[in-house]
Amino acid sequence: MEKDIRGIIPPVVTIFNADGKVDEARYRNHIEFLANKVHGLFVCGTYGAGPAMTLEERKRVTEIAIDQVNGRVPVIVHVGASCPEDIVELTVHAKSTGAVAVASVAPFYYKYKQADIIRFFDELISKADIPVYLYNNPKTTGLEIEIETLKVLKKHGLAGIKDSTFDLSYFYRVKTEVGFDNFVYISGTEAFIVPTIPLGASAAICGLANAFPEIVVELYEAAINKEFEKALELQEKVNALRQVQHLTDSILGIHIMLKLRGIDSGYPKKPLALPDNKVMERIKLSLENLDVEL
Repeated sequence: MEKDIRGIIPPVVTIFNADGKVDEARYRNHIEFLANKVHGLFVCGTYGAGPAMTLEERKRVTEIAIDQVNGRVPVIVHVGASCPEDIVELTVHAKSTGAVAVASVAPFYYKYKQADIIRFFDELISKADIPVYLYNNPKTTGLEIEIETLKVLKKHGLAGIKDSTFDLSYFYRVKTEVGFDNFVYISGTEAFIVPTIPLGASAAICGLANAFPEIVVELYEAAINKEFEKALELQEKVNALRQVQHLTDSILGIHIMLKLRGIDSGYPKKPLALPDNKVMERIKLSLENLDVEL
């Protein structure tokens, strides 16, 4: 099953209505926009507002995504939370709805030691009956995952890692010290498709691919086929698009880019709010200057 995780996997933004409720119709429309363009979907992650939703909202978003995809691409569900029991509950639910794998950050808020993190993932793996990925996101959790911890967890059945450290040296250490035999490395950013994909990474979970899946997939295909001149040109274009996205909060940037592409992306999860029209116009002008087709 782990070998099915490859390519470009958007961390799907969850779409809400003006009242702050999950907007099923708009969310399904966004899933449909993505499903025939990418290699998989990652739901209820950072872009998907997973940790900001109730358990019932997270379960419903997972059900909608898997139902709408209807087997076209694999769906990975982020189940991370501050409460370990909630993580197990979401994992069991993800398995029952047809997810191919789950990913979890270590339980956050408390400054857990590496032994605590190992203990948590050991228990999750034992109860999951589905491949488990460690989502390494120190920016949001405040927790560092040491290489020695990964070595132990690999031996205990951890399927792989979604690495959002934005640290290439960490990637190189995972490759050389943990190894990619029976262990899947997924980059947490489109910014590192080159060099991580040519050097053995299986996939990239890319926020930008919510809005521009075609360009990011083209970059992945050039990288995996070792068409390096083309890949480097596309990597520069993708990096420029990232800069445009970050003219505002990264999640809000995706909402605006989707709207500019004619996809009704509704609202982000409160208390986030869409920026004013000046920001949208600035993003639109920047995209036009990059000669990006909307």
